[in-house]
Amino acid sequence: MQDSVFEDIQKQYQYIIQNSGFYKKKFQDIVSMEKKDDFFKLPFTTKTEVLSDQEKHPPFGANICVPAGKISRIHKTSGTTNKPVMIAMTKRDIEYTVEAGSACFRASGLTPDDIVIHCLNYNMWAGGYTDHQSLEKTGATVVPFGVGNSRLLIETILQLNATAIHCTPSYLSKLEYLLREEFDRLPGDLPLRLGLFGAESGLQHRNFRQQIERTWELKAMNANYGMSEVFSIFGAECEHQRGMHFMGGNALYPELIDHKTSSSLKIEEGAMGELVLTNLYREAQPLFRYRSGDIIRILDMKCPCGRSSFRFEIMGRTDDMLVIKGLNIFPGSIEHIVNQYVDHISNTYQILVSKTNPIEDIKLVLELKKGNTIQESQLMKNVTDDFVENLGISPRIEFVHEGVLPRTEGKSKKFQRIL
Repeated sequence: MQDSVFEDIQKQYQYIIQNSGFYKKKFQDIVSMEKKDDFFKLPFTTKTEVLSDQEKHPPFGANICVPAGKISRIHKTSGTTNKPVMIAMTKRDIEYTVEAGSACFRASGLTPDDIVIHCLNYNMWAGGYTDHQSLEKTGATVVPFGVGNSRLLIETILQLNATAIHCTPSYLSKLEYLLREEFDRLPGDLPLRLGLFGAESGLQHRNFRQQIERTWELKAMNANYGMSEVFSIFGAECEHQRGMHFMGGNALYPELIDHKTSSSLKIEEGAMGELVLTNLYREAQPLFRYRSGDIIRILDMKCPCGRSSFRFEIMGRTDDMLVIKGLNIFPGSIEHIVNQYVDHISNTYQILVSKTNPIEDIKLVLELKKGNTIQESQLMKNVTDDFVENLGISPRIEFVHEGVLPRTEGKSKKFQRIL
């Protein structure tokens, strides 16, 4: 930890001790923050604690550090993995968030010459309006489309000659289907040159990305990694497309820990652990040593693009790890294998496992692409063999026709515990 960063941590520590009832109680046995080691003795903060605090002290919890008159905006998390967290932001909180987000979009190739269609949910989710501001700060022209009415979206892209789209990668499946069936067009007929994607892990898989780029004739960028309660966006790829840069360095302090033992790990090439984050300047609801729940792997510590921040990829979430026949497996590892076959199956598929442990069975529901040239029996054998060789499990596989599974305009739900 650099001395300048520790000075910021000391100031923020004093701020939360004075203003946050939540942290005043949580850190009541911590006497001071005089040495760097003192910081690493602080207990971690979890999302469960934040949610519990907000239930006891609605709506923002005892961690609210500013009076109501200083709150400029209220968001909430998407609630994908839990109940939504209410998020209050001051004007300064917004400025820091937008600065990091715009740096991410610029790194991924968005320029002032672009017209970008913003297709994330504006309904209180930070990915809507706050990301909109980040897009605008790059100098690009932003079209605040939101979610819904995909036909109008296609018409708008054509009418405005839009050059970029910001959405979830799974949404492309729905747009591709509409283009073919109702517009008699191919995705490559659109003027889009750049896809800015987030909220899903698919772009980490080379075949998945290449399939998007071939079909849509655009540059597909992993441009939006973040978590609303910490920072809307603080991770994005640069032009080299080898992992996301950590872009929150000016306002976030990152740590890496072993998610089972909670012991600290050095952030260095090849290291893998749970990402832990501390807000250095947030005013309304600062978080200290916040366990993200995301397992990341550090790819390298420098980049030919010249950015000095480390690059990383998401391996999975601690609460999503499956124990299948005694083997620890992340859903992302399953998706990685399935995505090897995107030439034969669509990007829309389902991974089904039992609701309770132990898990003895896994089922894949895969959509066969129209015009697929490989026999179902051979494709099933190939997929099964890959699972056995790489993960040591043999899934049940069901093939359905393309278009059978539901499409989504937001985060896809490929992984479901329903069996």
